[in-house]
Amino acid sequence: MKNVNFCVIFKDEILTIQEVAKVLKVSNRTVYRWVESGDLKAARIGRKTYRVFESDLRKFVRKYIK
Repeated sequence: MKNVNFCVIFKDEILTIQEVAKVLKVSNRTVYRWVESGDLKAARIGRKTYRVFESDLRKFVRKYIK
């Protein structure tokens, strides 16, 4: 199973912290706080680099944004 792009298989977009912030109209720092607190699920791909699956963002919005 090498070089499998799960994003394509599951049709789930991968968003940067900046893209999430833009969509929700909040600061990047706010998104980082949500990630660090565990409220928003994100994959850590570097020292301070995260990616958020669109499906996880939808779950977060349904749970926390009213």
